[in-house]
Amino acid sequence: MPQSIIEEFQIGKEDCPMKAIGWAGCMGLILASCSNHDPLAVKQFTVRDTDPGWSEDLMVRGEIQKRLYGAVEQEDREKRKGQYYSVRWRANPVGGLVQIRFQYRQAATASKVLAVTQTVPADEGTGVVEFSVAGDSYRKGGRVLAWRMTLSQGGNLLGEEKSFLWE
Repeated sequence: MPQSIIEEFQIGKEDCPMKAIGWAGCMGLILASCSNHDPLAVKQFTVRDTDPGWSEDLMVRGEIQKRLYGAVEQEDREKRKGQYYSVRWRANPVGGLVQIRFQYRQAATASKVLAVTQTVPADEGTGVVEFSVAGDSYRKGGRVLAWRMTLSQGGNLLGEEKSFLWE
């Protein structure tokens, strides 16, 4: 009859350091995979159809419903067709205003670069900004062929992300 759990599971003193090293290594890998030091991350989504039921993927259907929220009539839903860019940024909270600049080229505008800039306070140090090319701009100019996002604070460039076709 074993007198303790250590005897019952045959845990010896020689096993303990190896298990501790294994656990420490696993935790280190998990924590390293969770860290993200990029100051700028862009997620893009295109709404091509005003019926969210066409997609079997629930994530895609949910994103379409999010973009079409509040558009009751078909005319309003057509105006929501386009391309959407969600930009997650990180900056110094005491460094002043943060400027996110979205530059893009559309199919019908050839090499003309269009730009939209949003300036936000860096009170929290992080934030999310939305850009869209939708409605008349999307219908007349066509889809976005190439784009670039830049993040700057106090005149210093903190980060940049661009599409494959941006020069």
